Amino acid sequence: MADNPASAGFLLYSLACLTVLRRNAVRPIALKKWFVLVWLCAVSAAHALDVQRWRTADGAQVLLVERRELPMVDVAVLFQGAGSAADPEGKDNTASAAASMLLLGNREWDEEQISEKINDLGANMSGGATTEYALFGFRSLSKPEVLTAAGEVFKRSLAAPRYDAKVLQRVKDRAALSLQQSESYPGFLADRALTRLNYPDHPYGKAARQTVAKIQAVQTDDLHRFHRSHYARNNAVVAVVGDIGREDAARLADGILAVLPARAAQDGSIAPVRVKGGQFKHIPFPHNQQALIHIGLPVLKADDPDYFAMLVGNYILGGGGFDSRLMKVLRDRHGYTYGAGSTLSAKRQAGPFEIAFATERKNGRAALAAAQQVLRDFVANGPDVDELTQAKAYITGSFPLRFDTNGKLIANLIAAAYYNRPDDWFDTYNQKINALTAADIKRAWQKHIRPEQMNVVVVGGEKAGEF
Repeated sequence: MADNPASAGFLLYSLACLTVLRRNAVRPIALKKWFVLVWLCAVSAAHALDVQRWRTADGAQVLLVERRELPMVDVAVLFQGAGSAADPEGKDNTASAAASMLLLGNREWDEEQISEKINDLGANMSGGATTEYALFGFRSLSKPEVLTAAGEVFKRSLAAPRYDAKVLQRVKDRAALSLQQSESYPGFLADRALTRLNYPDHPYGKAARQTVAKIQAVQTDDLHRFHRSHYARNNAVVAVVGDIGREDAARLADGILAVLPARAAQDGSIAPVRVKGGQFKHIPFPHNQQALIHIGLPVLKADDPDYFAMLVGNYILGGGGFDSRLMKVLRDRHGYTYGAGSTLSAKRQAGPFEIAFATERKNGRAALAAAQQVLRDFVANGPDVDELTQAKAYITGSFPLRFDTNGKLIANLIAAAYYNRPDDWFDTYNQKINALTAADIKRAWQKHIRPEQMNVVVVGGEKAGEF
C-alpha cells in the first residue's frame, strides 16, 4: 500500500499533525492513543460530510467542516481569476510569482521575520497559483491564542505583500532554470506541445508559451498591480476544516477577508475555448530511444451535465491502470508499452482529455494506430457490463479516501465552491456514479469525443518528419 497516493497522503498528514503538536509542547500522546486518533480521522471521512456553507455580504463563499478529533485547524483561501490565465502579455509567471511571494514578506515583516513567527507558533503557511486561480492556506493548532496569531500573520500577508526585489529575482531565476531544465525532458516537451495545439490563443495555454525572457521581464510593480487587480473579497472562497465551530470560523474568515478590497478590478471570467482539432506535431529528440505519444483535445467543462459519465468512461478507457482498455490492448495484447493511460480535466471552460504513452521508435506508428482504434471502439460501442461494474466499485469504494485528511478535504471543499457544486455534491456523488448505465456513457462520449479530431504530438526520432 506504500504506493497508494491516498495512503501516503494520510501518513504524511499524520506526521505533520504530530510535528505541530510537538512544536507546541503538547503533552506526549501514547502511541496507542495516537493511532486511535488517526483511525478516527479516517473513519469520519467514510460518513456523509456535514458541510456548512454561507456567503459574506461581499459575496465571498465560506465553507466549514468541523472535525474535532485533533486540536488543529486548516484554512484555505482561493482567489478566482488570479491564475496563470490572467498573466499579462509579455510578463510570463506573473500570477505564479505574485502567489508564491505573497507569504514571503509583507509591509511589516520580511521573509525571515515571517518564518520565525510561523515557526514559533508551530504553524505552516503555503501558497501558489494554478491556471485559473491562486490558493493560499495555513495550518495551526486550534488553541485560540495560537490560531489567532497564525491568522494574523496570514491575513497581513494577504493584504499587503512586500514583493521584495531580491526575493523576486530569486523566484524568477528559479522559474527560468526550471523551464530550461524541463525542456530537456521529452515528457515536458510533449505536454507543452499538446497544450499549445489545444489552446493556441486561449489563456489556458499561456503557461505553455512561457520563455525565459518573459519570466525575467516581470518586475515588482507588475506584482503589486496584479495583486491589486485580482485579490479581493468578492472573488474569494474560504474553506475551514478542523477543531472549530461555526461562530469562530465565521469570525476567522471575516477577519481574513476584511483586510482586502471589496471588489477585484478584474472579473476573473475566462473566454470559451475555440477547439481546433486534427493537428499533428512531431518534435525530434535524438537522445531518446523511445517515441513519446500524446493525443488530446479540449473537451469538458466542470458544470457539464455529462461530467459523471465522462469521468467513469475515462476510468474504463485509460484511467483505471492495469484494468483499462488502453493497457489491455497496448501493453497486454501488443507489448507496445509498459504503461498507457488517459486523463480528463474539467475546468470552467473546456478542459483537456489526453491519452499518453511511450513506445519503441520502431513501433511508434503501429502503437499510435492501436491507441486511436481503442478510442474509436470505445466511443462507438461504450463500455461492457463488467467494465462498468468494476469502474463503479472502484470509484465509489475509493471516494472516502478523498477526505481522509484535512488537506484532502479542504481541497475538495475549495473545488466544490469554485465550480459552484450544489450543497449535496458529496452526499450524492456515489449515487450519481451508481445510476449510470453503459448507454449513458456511450451517449456522453459520442457527444464530446471525436476520435478523428484528436490532436497528436510525437516526441522522438533523429529529425523532423522521421516518425
